[in-house]
This record gives sequence, C-alpha cells and structure tokens, in this order.
Amino acid sequence: MIPTTICYIKNDKDQYLLLHRVKKESDLNEGKWIGVGGKIEPGETPDECVLREVYEETGLTLTKYRLHGVIKFISDEWEDEDMYLYSASEFIGELKECDEGDLEWVDKDKVLDLPTWEGDRYFLKPLLEGRDRIDGLVEYRGDRLVRFEDLTEEINTLKSSLINCPHGFSTRTGGVSDGIYATLNLGMNRGDDKLRVIENWNRFLDSAGIANRQFVCGEQVHGNNVHIADGSELRPAYGPGEMKVADGYVTNLKNVPLAIFIADCVPVLLQDPVNEVIGAVHCGWRSTVADIQKNAVDKMTLLGADPGEIRAAIGPAIGKCCFEVGPEVIEAVDALIGNGSDKYYTKKTDKFMLDLRGVVRERFLQLGLKPSNIEFVGGCTMCEPQTYWSHRYTKGNRGSMAAVISQ
Repeated sequence: MIPTTICYIKNDKDQYLLLHRVKKESDLNEGKWIGVGGKIEPGETPDECVLREVYEETGLTLTKYRLHGVIKFISDEWEDEDMYLYSASEFIGELKECDEGDLEWVDKDKVLDLPTWEGDRYFLKPLLEGRDRIDGLVEYRGDRLVRFEDLTEEINTLKSSLINCPHGFSTRTGGVSDGIYATLNLGMNRGDDKLRVIENWNRFLDSAGIANRQFVCGEQVHGNNVHIADGSELRPAYGPGEMKVADGYVTNLKNVPLAIFIADCVPVLLQDPVNEVIGAVHCGWRSTVADIQKNAVDKMTLLGADPGEIRAAIGPAIGKCCFEVGPEVIEAVDALIGNGSDKYYTKKTDKFMLDLRGVVRERFLQLGLKPSNIEFVGGCTMCEPQTYWSHRYTKGNRGSMAAVISQ
C-alpha cells in the first residue's frame, strides 16, 4: 500500500487552509479542495512527513499538530493507501504559492460545501467537529464511493489497582492493523505493516500514560534471564537500538519504559513504589519453572527494592480452563513450588490442565511478596479471542499484545 499524510491547518479566525488542485497535469485530485500532504518517504515517520510536506507546499512550519488516525483507501483502479490524518492549530512562517494548486483559507462552515471526494466528507465532518480519534475505511469503484466504514474504536488498556506508576497490559482493540492483526498489533516480527505497528505502539504508550516513544524490549526466548536496564537499550519500535536476549527487565531509572510481548504466556509488571524500582517479566511455562521470578526479585533487590514492598500485577494469559500440558511440565512445577503444587493443576486423561498464573503468584509469595501486593489483571487469552491474542487459539496466525511499565 501507499502510505501518505494529509493535514488540515486551522488559523485563529476559525478558517482552514485548503489546496484547490488546479495546476498539476494528470492530477488524480484535479478540481478538488483538499488538505496539504503527500507520500511518506522510506524511513520517514508520518510526523516527519507531514512537517516536510506542509513546509514544502505552503512555506509554513507546524508548531502544534495532532494525528487523528488512519484512513484506509481501497479501489479497483488505484493502489491501496493508508492516509494518516492530521490537523494543526499553530504554525509559523509566511504562506507561499504552491505549484500543485491554489492555497486558500476557508471558513470552517464552508469547508464541506466545496467540491471534494465524497469519501473525504466522512472523516472531514468529525475532524471539523473536533473529534480526537478518527479511523476509517473508504472504498471506491472508479470515482464512485461504494463504502465507508468508521473503524474508530476505543483502546482497552488494562491496568492494576496496585501499581501507581504509568503502566498497562494491551488488548486487541483500538489500533489500525487489519486482517489477522486486527487491530492493536504490537508485534514487530509478525509480518504486519511497519507504520501501522508504530502507530499502534504510540496509541498503547499514550493509553498507559507514557510519553516516551522509546522503550526497552528484546528477544524473548522463554528463558530466565532478567536484564538490568541502564537506559542504553532504549529504542523506538523497529529501532535502531539494542535488543537484549532476555525475558525480563528491571530498572531504578526514571523514564525508561520496560516492555514485554505476550500472546498466552503470563505477563508480570512489578513495582516497589517505596524504593522506586520496577520490572517487567515474561513468564511462559519454561521461564516460570526456570524460576525467572526469583531472578527478577533478586535483580530488583540489587537495585534497592524490598520484596515486602514489591507489587505484582499478573496480566492476561491462558488459564487453567485451556492450558493443557504434559506430565513433564507438571514435574517441573512440582520441583519449583514443592508441597501444595497440586492445587494448581488437575489431571485430564494423560494430560493436565495447569493454572500457570496461580503458579507464578505462588512463587512470588515464596519469594517474600505479600498476598495483598499481588493482583490478577484480565482473563484467559484463549477463552476471549475477540479481546486478546492467543497463540494456541490462532495456531500462530496472530498479532501480539504487550505489557509496559515506566516511572
């Protein structure tokens, strides 16, 4: 698909800057009144593109602007397009002539009266009305609009009542991906469109209360390595930056978000609010029986944390209702927990149903966390495939969720 941006700039007279496309030869938009924008260049972000395009076409430098969402165009004649829809309210510079058409400030109440693409009106109206989030699908057959769908949906980030710093567990909703990745796919190696995943990350971080667009993440290998993050590993989605081979991260630094990826395994976010140490741990069954929980607590203690002060939020994961495992897993759980481990599984013919979240909680209790400082957040990923991604439910054809924490 072609990624593009478009921006509707507003001045202090309640007017919008529109481009009347009357100068360019063989212009698909000939005669139309549209916003200012263009194609996103390789390696460019939508923000970088909109700033560049606005400056090149108008001479104005945007100083206050916002991305409302993504409008997806499909057609029987033209290549599919993802258009990143912006508005701007502050700028500097002098308006210049544009070689693609005539620029004109148009009163807000006259914008929809001007000739434009029929599909544009469906996202222009809510934009003019001040709506924050606008995602949509526009389909044309030739020049004829045949479908518009409002794809806007609320992001549903889950949070713990015990953790008082910015954090969250993602679900599937509120993003811009489609197909098997619909809609808030955060996985960067699943085959999804790169710019869509970056936008999904931006939305997720915003919903978690995290302003930093860089975070610590790595290659998860279902091991028990917990890495102490010193800030050098910070990277935006898709880098550049270092990716550690680790299934857990801890830090005592401010503004160093820690992120892990999930799609059935148990995600755990940790915080010692007294000593200001945080952690994020990916507890698959292999990591769990390899005692990644102890490594996480030990690393947090090295940074000054007190196990008695650590809060643990155990996020959505496959539940006992759905998690069928073999006897070798149960033997490893028995060795980890010791007496009483059998309350976390039941026998089912030659298999067992395992409560992995319960095992993780039990191990944290053994490591000194208080029962009142451990909380379950969210439900079974396999039971609720419309809310969560489950690797088992989708047989691997899926996006990824994530959990993030910062201080």
